[in-house]
Amino acid sequence: MTLRGSTSARHRIEELAPDGWATWRELRLRALTSDPTAFATTLADARTWSDDRWRDVVTPRPDRLLLVAFEGTRPCGMARAERARTGWAADVFSMWVAPEARRCGVARDLLAAIERWAERNQLAWLQLLVHDAQAAARACYVAAGFEPARRTSRGEVLVRRLRPLVMGVVNVTPDSFSDGGRYLAADDAIAHGQQLVAEGADILDIGGEATNPGAKPIDDATEIARVLPVLRGLTGAGAALSIDTTKAEVARTAVAAGATIVNDVSGGRFDSAMVPAVTSLPDVIYIAGHLRGATLAEVFAAEVPTSWTEVRDELATVLARVPDKERDRVWVDPGVGFGKGADPEGNLALLRHAGDLGRALGCPVVVGPSRKRFVRRLLPQAQQTDALALDVASVAACLGAVQWGATVVRAHNVALLRAALAVYTKL
Repeated sequence: MTLRGSTSARHRIEELAPDGWATWRELRLRALTSDPTAFATTLADARTWSDDRWRDVVTPRPDRLLLVAFEGTRPCGMARAERARTGWAADVFSMWVAPEARRCGVARDLLAAIERWAERNQLAWLQLLVHDAQAAARACYVAAGFEPARRTSRGEVLVRRLRPLVMGVVNVTPDSFSDGGRYLAADDAIAHGQQLVAEGADILDIGGEATNPGAKPIDDATEIARVLPVLRGLTGAGAALSIDTTKAEVARTAVAAGATIVNDVSGGRFDSAMVPAVTSLPDVIYIAGHLRGATLAEVFAAEVPTSWTEVRDELATVLARVPDKERDRVWVDPGVGFGKGADPEGNLALLRHAGDLGRALGCPVVVGPSRKRFVRRLLPQAQQTDALALDVASVAACLGAVQWGATVVRAHNVALLRAALAVYTKL
């Protein structure tokens, strides 16, 4: 199938036909002949592959896109994209353009076709690995909007953000600072989660223990009893499920019930078993939040403004506990409002440096300014008790964070945020 908008006077981009394994083999062997570092396999190995192995390589799958570029009838480029194991990204592989076609826009059009496929599948970013010897390829990707994300033993990972993810808040608590008690009953929490999905939430963040300055600690059993029926009731609702917890046992139970994300505002500080527990669970995303202290009481008893570089360095110690092969499923959260005081400027500075934090740590960045004390203090005195004004201000903070590099924005009022993003992302 020729892809709309992907042709030029000299070339066209097509999805590989189901029986196109011989074309794929031809391109791979040409690539390895002209550029031995283009793929993980060597030319000698690729030449030994059987026809059945080549057929297996290109077997159609709903989570994979195989593209071929043609000049006339001659194939001159290839690319493969697959949904990453964590679900929100597309891994770009097997990207190669023949030397004679490298100044004709072929690489640009291959990447554009992958981007359209990723957007149709509601993916949030593209990511690819560039070997250190591939300077020309790196320059091509940077020109197409990719940015450095992290280094690995094999080279540099580059990322292109496509859209922000919206995380809706489902508090199954009696004492959350904004809606405590409103959704404590499981049926009410499930209905609220379903409404957030209808309004556009990509992720539902379900929490059974409040984390505000006046919240009282609860044990594992109480927290599990609150969240478990809600997780079960929202499975299949149309959004990924996140468990908002600082406890390893709650995280394990929630994942068994359908959660695919663990949002730990403490970054493992409250429970030393958390990081090893989550990283041992296959394909579960771990959000490592930043705060200081071993309990909520300690966090809020010693509030001080914290620079983004301090946050970076302290989150780096959390990431150091994660095995290298699992780093691609860790997101970070600078923890605005958690132990940083209610002073607006210090917290706003963390939002302004969301992109810097992500680039420094090589992770997607989650921010949650929604309804926080520092946002309320930015409002005129007459509006500080106005719930709608607070939500509008929270949305403004989220938009600023997206502009500055945040990948995920956590919000209570999903409908309002989605409306704002509908315009913002088109500007």
